[in-house]
Amino acid sequence: MEYPKTPLNELKRSRKKAAYDQDTIFAILDATEICHIAFLVDGMAMVQPINFGRSGDKLYVHGSHQNRMTTALIAAGKATVNVTLLDGMKLTRSAFHHSVNYRSAMVFGAVRELAGDTDKLHGLKSIINHFVPNRWEHCREPNEKELKATRVLEISIETASGKIADSPPNEKKEDLRLPYWAGTIPVKAVCGSPVPDIHMDSNAKVPQHIVDFCNSRRK
Repeated sequence: MEYPKTPLNELKRSRKKAAYDQDTIFAILDATEICHIAFLVDGMAMVQPINFGRSGDKLYVHGSHQNRMTTALIAAGKATVNVTLLDGMKLTRSAFHHSVNYRSAMVFGAVRELAGDTDKLHGLKSIINHFVPNRWEHCREPNEKELKATRVLEISIETASGKIADSPPNEKKEDLRLPYWAGTIPVKAVCGSPVPDIHMDSNAKVPQHIVDFCNSRRK
């Protein structure tokens, strides 16, 4: 499936880097645990980083009832969400042509506050399992008091676009003769070895779902 190009999601510059197919955009969303959400507070544009979850074409975020981001999103009924993954730093002989390789996704969607416990639990489960796959089944579920104190928002993706830069450094021919080093520095996020909480039994083994997740992030 491809999201149709609209004035909202269509890339105006670097169109060769654009991606509108759902699989590519979902893959970018699934490659990180943090997104940035834009919203307005008293006419001031704000951006907040927050961990999120995805289930199908729905994104989920949570916060307290006093959280100004969730309050603003509910009032607006719409959300703009961005994720960006830095893949490389491109160094050129000319300072002007330095650049980066990256993958990014812009998501535009309708916001709904989840009211029932079943829906809220589904949203929270999506967030936790997006954080570490299969984690929900290996921790205590929120109790009634915790659920009441938490807002869970569902963002239904209405349209989206991706942007992927994956190319070697590009600079003017006359600069190629300059003596400065040029090239690409690859960048990736990796997981180290899990560090147990100080209250854990010293003989407790790291659960397999955590081992699997860490191994997947070492490649």
